[in-house]
Amino acid sequence: MDKLTERELVPGYHLACAQSRALIETLTDASLDAKAALEDVMDQFFVETATWGLDLWEQQVGIETDHSLSQADRRAAIKQSLVASGNTTAEMVRQLAEAITGYEARVIVNQDYSFSLEFLGEKNELADIDVEGLRSVVEQIKPAHLRFVISGVTWGDIESVGLTWQYFETNKMTWAEFESKFCVHAKK
Repeated sequence: MDKLTERELVPGYHLACAQSRALIETLTDASLDAKAALEDVMDQFFVETATWGLDLWEQQVGIETDHSLSQADRRAAIKQSLVASGNTTAEMVRQLAEAITGYEARVIVNQDYSFSLEFLGEKNELADIDVEGLRSVVEQIKPAHLRFVISGVTWGDIESVGLTWQYFETNKMTWAEFESKFCVHAKK
């Protein structure tokens, strides 16, 4: 809430006295400071809004605190740990992939004891996804007898998102940058 004008705070006759006015102004400032402090503490209860409370979240999930990382990276690691606790299921892997990438994900389980991920978005597109980070986290939580397969972008993917040679001429990228892309399919 914004600071209210004096007229909205108290009846005008209280403001006529200098001592009352000083007391009212002091209490107004103090109550706004207390409100801001309370909101700051409340922010620490949620990973997405925590700042100084990230240390406590990391302690809770068993992550060593590294202040050299950005708050976004620290939040991502905390969310990964929260999602990764317990028995690993396809649903857990899906939630973890969504937390890491920000895209809706689908786990595809194959007959050869492997599984892969498909990403879904509002439209067909190529997206940058931290492939090694994703692989590392999934490898930590998956059962040892299953193989996690990350397939690169195929020509079929490029055609499915409607890319042409013109796209690649306009959006210059190295081969490494191209290989870091994932095909995001439109939700149906």
